[in-house]
Amino acid sequence: MVIDGITIKRSHVARAKVEGERIRLPENIIARVTYSQFNGKTEIEAWLLVVSPGRYRLIVGEKAEVSRILDLIAENEATGGVLDRTEDDEQAGIAAKLIPCVISPPPPGWRVNFPQVARDLMYEKEERSFVFFLIVAGYIEIWFPDKFRHIASRPISKFLSD
Repeated sequence: MVIDGITIKRSHVARAKVEGERIRLPENIIARVTYSQFNGKTEIEAWLLVVSPGRYRLIVGEKAEVSRILDLIAENEATGGVLDRTEDDEQAGIAAKLIPCVISPPPPGWRVNFPQVARDLMYEKEERSFVFFLIVAGYIEIWFPDKFRHIASRPISKFLSD
């Protein structure tokens, strides 16, 4: 669809059911990213970057970016003194931000294995039977309903006034 010369993609958001530990990636979302791995028929090793509890960015084939985070994790795990790395919770907990996962190929469709450790980061009462998919900065993101509702409930004028 084109409005005032701007191409509007029909579906900016997709919804998918959580099936055990797997979530099927919607075809219209896969079609909008440039991950060449989705052209094959083999399992894809990937990462879930925890943007915040309930919001996860799927990282596929970004070795340089992931290696920066893995270097920080290795630095935190290195032997040190009793007080080393106690001053900053966020940096010390960086390992919780990057979770390995696997994307299974069709048939029936591409499915991301969503590890239990990622779900454990969410609040107990949060709805976990379905998720929303969005494309953010060219990456596939998985949003659980509470996180998505929270953002969707904020007035759009707040974002447009800047």
